[in-house]
Amino acid sequence: MGKIIIIASVFPPDAVTSSYLNFDLANSLSSDKEVVVLRPFPSRPKGVIYQKEDLIQSDKFKTILLKSYTYPSSRLIGRMHESISFALACKKYLKKHHDEIDLVYNHSWHLFGYYIIAKTAVRYGIPYMVPVQDIYPESLMTNRRFPRAIQQLVMKTLGWMDKYTLRNAARVRTISEEMRSYLIKTRNLDPAHIFAVDNWQDDTEHLYVPLLERTSHFVFEYVGSINAHSNVDLIIRAFSNANIHNAELKIYGGGDNKEHCVTLVKELGLTNVVFDYVKREQVPSVQADATVLVLALSKGNGAFSLPSKVTSYMLSGRPLLVSIDDESATSRYIREADCGIVVPPGSLDLLSEAFKVFCSLPFDRLSAMGRHARSFAETRLTREHNLSIVVNHINSILKDGREKDVRPSC
Repeated sequence: MGKIIIIASVFPPDAVTSSYLNFDLANSLSSDKEVVVLRPFPSRPKGVIYQKEDLIQSDKFKTILLKSYTYPSSRLIGRMHESISFALACKKYLKKHHDEIDLVYNHSWHLFGYYIIAKTAVRYGIPYMVPVQDIYPESLMTNRRFPRAIQQLVMKTLGWMDKYTLRNAARVRTISEEMRSYLIKTRNLDPAHIFAVDNWQDDTEHLYVPLLERTSHFVFEYVGSINAHSNVDLIIRAFSNANIHNAELKIYGGGDNKEHCVTLVKELGLTNVVFDYVKREQVPSVQADATVLVLALSKGNGAFSLPSKVTSYMLSGRPLLVSIDDESATSRYIREADCGIVVPPGSLDLLSEAFKVFCSLPFDRLSAMGRHARSFAETRLTREHNLSIVVNHINSILKDGREKDVRPSC
């Protein structure tokens, strides 16, 4: 039996996918191991106010609420403060209990947080695993038109932290083969110590409701955060340009860019675009009301990962309309599953045309796309399928550590 520390920058009730991935991992590992979760006070998504009684507790593992700064907005300085603050709180715990710990699952905040935890674990000889959800510092420059010289300066100034974190990890988990290949090449990693496992969701929460034929009303939906990276304003403009008389666009979510998008709808004079907020437990029923589910990411933002919304969309059994990098896991999966249309990121005209194409497709074709999406997700993107792979890698790290402990000295 080993003692595992899960450093969770997000944990339920934080209503983001990584939060529930951390919970699933803690729950699974605690079946035969001592698990302690270190977490900050919940703050995601922006705008949701939590109380202490909302915190998730379990009799299977211990959860410790650390006092640290939280910042749910997307501004760089605030996020940096949050990353460092939480990591320093975790560092204090690791320093005090290092001789009791067999492994650290380092899911702190990216870059600064990851590095501080990695440095601490290395200092005390504790093996750790890093789950990589986004690639930093590259992500800092996504959707921003910096000169090449500035990009190179950022990589040189900050990139060494990510290299240190990943190179010293016992295992690195990425969320796509594209991300794995990129990190091996750019961080000079040992391919044997880095593996790809898609983020998972609980398919039992997304009860499949077959698409119902509509003759007079076509519903497009976006469900998720409305921020600078989600390109919801592009979706609105493309839908407006498509000018489809019997279609409606429903946008569910909150975020820094919501007010801008609401203003844009008013400026365009659109009466068939509506906004609403949806709780996590309501997402399956809301998405089941859609004819087509829509996602648009800025260039480079979805190149190496499968966004959690794509998994959720697929499990809902609906066709997908996605604006994203062509050489991405999302594009590859949609084509493999034959469950939607992919257009290049940032292309207003092509996205607008895709809205019109969907409205011209026969119901049988739309229904087949939905079935294909659900079938693909059940096979590749569920908790049952993917969680065990991560657990097996953690068990392998613990086994390697035990073998080193009993190895005779020369």
